[in-house]
Amino acid sequence: MIRWLPFILVSLLWAILIFKDLQQHHYRRVWWWLGCWGLNALTWTPITITLGNSVGDISSFEWAGGTWVLVPLQRASIDLSFWANIAMTVPQGILLQFNWPQGRWRNWLLAGLATGLTLETGQALFNACVHLGRWVDINDVLTNCLGVIIGAACMWELQRHFRWLS
Repeated sequence: MIRWLPFILVSLLWAILIFKDLQQHHYRRVWWWLGCWGLNALTWTPITITLGNSVGDISSFEWAGGTWVLVPLQRASIDLSFWANIAMTVPQGILLQFNWPQGRWRNWLLAGLATGLTLETGQALFNACVHLGRWVDINDVLTNCLGVIIGAACMWELQRHFRWLS
């Protein structure tokens, strides 16, 4: 049960922010917070899903209750989970551009890096504190960042053609 504590506490934070924005009729922002909660549900719970076949071929080490991968783009690490990490952050990139339409690629890059670093830092901290058992992977930072950029760029393109989305 203690392994669920980080996700439960962060979920309470998201619930407060969602409720605040609902009261202020900031409905677009509610979707942003729901996206944050969804990413946390995928990354800060003690449930691990391995989508790759060659996990043993990835250069990694055990430290502070988790497996760490610090060498990016190893052949074995570019598997289904690599692409899934991009796909899971595309919606957050869409929501980023939807909420803050004045943003451009620098903002998308910073938001993407912040997303990837936050998710992986959370996994590292929670591995150390409650033995979450998650991988802390530099590839996840890169793929999460790329997903946010792709999502924001797609939404930006839609906003150029459909002004009502701005």
